[in-house]
Amino acid sequence: MKIFSFFSKFKFKWWSWEIDTVKLFPFIVLVLAFLPILPYEKKDGQLISVMGFEAKENNFYLNLNDFVLLEGTDNNVENKNVDPKVNNKPDKYQSHLAKINSYLDKNGIVNNDKYKNYLESKNYSEELKQCLILRNILMTELVISGETKRLLSQWVPSPVPAVWIARLGIFWILELIMNPYFSPETLEKGAKKCNQFEHLWPSEKYLDLTFEE
Repeated sequence: MKIFSFFSKFKFKWWSWEIDTVKLFPFIVLVLAFLPILPYEKKDGQLISVMGFEAKENNFYLNLNDFVLLEGTDNNVENKNVDPKVNNKPDKYQSHLAKINSYLDKNGIVNNDKYKNYLESKNYSEELKQCLILRNILMTELVISGETKRLLSQWVPSPVPAVWIARLGIFWILELIMNPYFSPETLEKGAKKCNQFEHLWPSEKYLDLTFEE
């Protein structure tokens, strides 16, 4: 008890104010939460891991170029407000978030016309073409979703605890928005429509996971 009371309240010789360290402790923890106190590793000047988790976002807090880059990636327009280094060497200076946005701009929209135009050159029946288009759309969505999730997981870790926690929340929201949702009814409808092409489309047995007749 004497030790606790000693650390609880004490005075500096040159300071007449009494400091209550117990009450000050939460404030110290809050300050530390916004400082880069977590162990991290860099290679060639680039962040590669934080506490063993793979990381790609070299800016510990916020990259102000994110917003400008995110606006300009659709048309690849060079924005005069961006640091010239970003435009000249985008792979090196772009934030990881901007790179994710560039990936989505390039791959995120499934173009049905491309599938249709390609299949038009094939001597397939219309039923088979429709099943192939549906299958390819599902596969494309799953590939894009998986790759985006992987890239975002690299963006989350930060040597700053508060930033790491904030990014986890953003990651959770983005994952809800971007993940494709295929209801059992949708998949079952496709299975019934394409049951004659079981070598291309999973049968209904794969939907109930029992494989019973």
